[in-house]
Amino acid sequence: MKKKVNFDICTFCNHKCTFCSNSDPRTIKEQTTLEDFKKVMANVARHVEITELGLSAKGEVLVNKEFAKIVESSKKEFNIPYVYFSTNGALLTKKKAVELLEAGIDSIKFSINALDVSAYKSVHLVDDFDSVIQNFRDLLQLKSEKYPNLRIFISSVIDIDKESLTKKFEAIFGANFALVNGISVYALGYTPKFEVTSQKTVTKKCKIPFDELYINSDGTLGLCCKDYFDSINFGSLIKHDFLDIYNSKEFAAVREMHTKSEFPENHLCKNCLLYGEA
Repeated sequence: MKKKVNFDICTFCNHKCTFCSNSDPRTIKEQTTLEDFKKVMANVARHVEITELGLSAKGEVLVNKEFAKIVESSKKEFNIPYVYFSTNGALLTKKKAVELLEAGIDSIKFSINALDVSAYKSVHLVDDFDSVIQNFRDLLQLKSEKYPNLRIFISSVIDIDKESLTKKFEAIFGANFALVNGISVYALGYTPKFEVTSQKTVTKKCKIPFDELYINSDGTLGLCCKDYFDSINFGSLIKHDFLDIYNSKEFAAVREMHTKSEFPENHLCKNCLLYGEA
């Protein structure tokens, strides 16, 4: 079987963004060691052809000191064709960027959520705007000079239309901004109140339980990155064979829910902010 895999190798973060679940005390803080990463990936790779690998979700992946080695392992030991991560960019210095590029990273997405120092601090609750902008400039320059195949993206929650935002970023980053592969603009939609039942109706099938795998920092198989507080956990991929967990009655039940579009009240998928409408 072929699968896209998201392995959330670090849920610690150096920022406290107002829109993010990470600062909520229910977020479990964990990071994956290189040793455990290899154990989990070897387990999965015995049964799955991994088409792409994301290495971030609920935290800042650059906090993980073994990140570059994990990227290198992904490319050299597990031959994954496309490996990527998202970052707030504050820790992605030019030196660190080169280290990751030499390790084989294919794509980097910067989360840039303000256009000036004051607005940035009000959203991220830290004063890293100038560092982030310089780090992004350096990354664009590295792509221009030596790493033309690197894919670079921006994600943002800035509340303006995409065309206007693009023009503002162009003004900040200059000619090299043409090297950016895409911009994603997201609405401020996070709520930690999953205990409050939503009145949403599932309007489209979710592909994640069928086409993707989500692995928590402790090596357990979860459901998806929208499970901010790890409410659904199918078992350890360090201790148990992947197929035993993937074919378990618990995971099969979730897939059946999505097939039938029938969910228990207060189920994570019923309340999902991505796949439901009020």
